[in-house]
Amino acid sequence: MTEQGEPEGQRRLWCGVLGPLRVRAAGTDVPLHGRRQQALVATLALRYPAAVPPRTLAHRVWPERYPPDPDGLRVLVHRVRARLRAVHPDAAAGLRHTVDGYQLDLGSGGTDLADLRELRDRAHRAEAAGDLATAVALVDRATDLVRGAPCQGVWSDPGRWPELVPVSEEVQALRRMSLDVRLRLGDHLSVLPELAVLAAREPTAEWVHDLRLRALARAGRYDEAVTAYRTFRRRVVDDLGVEPSTVITRTYRRILDHDDDPAAGVAPPAPRGRTTTSLTLHRAGAWIADRGDYRQASHCFTASLDLDGDPLSRAEALLRLGEIRYHQTGGGLDELSRAATLFRRAGRWHQAAEALSWQARSLWLRPGEGGSAVRRTAEVLDLLDERAPDAAGAAALVNVCGILAVSDQDVQARRAGRLGLRWARQLSLTPLDLRARGNLALVDLGSGHEGVTAELDRVTQAYQDRVGWVPPVLWVALADAEDRRGRLGAAAAYRERALGRVRGTAATADVPWLVAEQVREAFHRGRWAEARAAGDRYLRGDDRDHRMASEVHVVLARLALHRHDLPGAHRHSSEAEVVARRDGGAALLGPALVQRLRVAVALRRPRTRVAPVVEELLDCVAGRALTSSFGVDLPLALRESGVDGRTLTRHAPADSPWLSAADAVLTGDPARARRIYLAVGSRGDARQLATAASG
Repeated sequence: MTEQGEPEGQRRLWCGVLGPLRVRAAGTDVPLHGRRQQALVATLALRYPAAVPPRTLAHRVWPERYPPDPDGLRVLVHRVRARLRAVHPDAAAGLRHTVDGYQLDLGSGGTDLADLRELRDRAHRAEAAGDLATAVALVDRATDLVRGAPCQGVWSDPGRWPELVPVSEEVQALRRMSLDVRLRLGDHLSVLPELAVLAAREPTAEWVHDLRLRALARAGRYDEAVTAYRTFRRRVVDDLGVEPSTVITRTYRRILDHDDDPAAGVAPPAPRGRTTTSLTLHRAGAWIADRGDYRQASHCFTASLDLDGDPLSRAEALLRLGEIRYHQTGGGLDELSRAATLFRRAGRWHQAAEALSWQARSLWLRPGEGGSAVRRTAEVLDLLDERAPDAAGAAALVNVCGILAVSDQDVQARRAGRLGLRWARQLSLTPLDLRARGNLALVDLGSGHEGVTAELDRVTQAYQDRVGWVPPVLWVALADAEDRRGRLGAAAAYRERALGRVRGTAATADVPWLVAEQVREAFHRGRWAEARAAGDRYLRGDDRDHRMASEVHVVLARLALHRHDLPGAHRHSSEAEVVARRDGGAALLGPALVQRLRVAVALRRPRTRVAPVVEELLDCVAGRALTSSFGVDLPLALRESGVDGRTLTRHAPADSPWLSAADAVLTGDPARARRIYLAVGSRGDARQLATAASG
């Protein structure tokens, strides 16, 4: 590797992604003409060493033309290979096609990103060993490789792609590490100008302002530090609606005490030879879990259980371990039950409530346990004393809010969420206040409340500024909000981010949700054969009893009706309804009832059997936002049942493009409805409507 991360001449193929894309073969630049060729190579380089499926690769190349012509991708690959071959005869072999898709053969150190990660890992090892000077030198070498934004200029909307976002986060984390370690080395005078520029560029990024306050204190500029903190606090309160976290607040208090130690509040590396304590493991596990690395956090808490004899310390470790198990696999019931028992024996009612609230969340993920989860929330609320706010009680309230929100108990959810938010703010608990705001937004999401998307955007930005990453549930919530607004392309992009984050942290509990959503997305994009195959795989797999199986059954019922396969449609609509009634709530039950109604009409069931289904369906949509799960089937089912547009209007679903399209179908204007479906990105609904009109 050269000083700038370029390969030696003998290396066959090398890619630079830390800035404008650079491709070299045998030490010679490879000219790639146009964004499509660049997007193809950039995607493969960012995903190296994994192979990229053709459809995913095509989505990166033609983001607005989906699905593309399969021949188009093969032609583009052929052209890129020709570019490589023109530079070096063997270079074209570096772009391979495997059973899993397309792949670059780069070898070790075949990208500047790989070089950056190697230097980063060496810097972390040096820091852990207490060699801060070496750590800074290695980090500086790593950041010297960065020539600009990742793959700068390749995509017009880089924040949309899950390959780019983690790279940007890695670069930011390196710069943060460099500034922090240099500050700990006493180099505050050279750090201050950089921090001033960063603070102006990122006015709500808390880590930047915390480092700047510490640097100003070390320089003896206390008045400037106080002014800087007050300016920052006003900005985050106005822009994000939150108070600064306890980390920067502690720094501010030390400044008021004229404490000029910049490393105050930063845990030093543990001296070599000292026995690791359970408290150290607890702190390390909590810090790691806050950053989403559940695997490492799990190791810390498991190890602490082997050291702890104190019942309360064991209960705390079991609670955190159960919470991590929930995030990883949806499990943790055993650890959480043991934690709750130990806390109750000690009279720690709020900690017991927190353990039970995580247990309720885990139960809610299990087939047939939705009712048990809601009953557990009642037990949680009974344990809480509203006059004694603390961190455990606030966490329990936020969890209860989330469960009640997805169980259609909006009033109780808002009450628990607002109390949890008040406690979190009162105690300066970050990111618990953000979790509370996110869950309260979920309550408003179902009713189509105006402003919910803007609030979710603010919470997402606050997460990025505060902790440097965004929980997948927020990306999913943003996807649902965009779905209700009739923006299926944006919804798909958010779900892709969520899936990338989930797989990056090996947290599998949310995967069944996101995979089921992909089945529905394939239907709406008009890829019906793919939707059917993916749906069949889902229902043959381990998630066939998951609540989201109802969504998959709905899609398969729609496809069966289109093929005039009434037995198949009847089977899938019945299964969708069974799962939705067992676990799903109105969000899943409504679409399932639509399919049941369409099948009943197609089978010429007597009106006495159809009318109750119509009545229940209208109750499900009353006052709520329609989604793509209903699609054109809702107005078709109502029309086939003799229901007109005025009846739907009286039940007042929230205004949205889906409601406008439904009204067009019910008032006999299929052309307008088709235009709306195409505008929101649902070729599947437009195609289904055309078939129904011709039939």
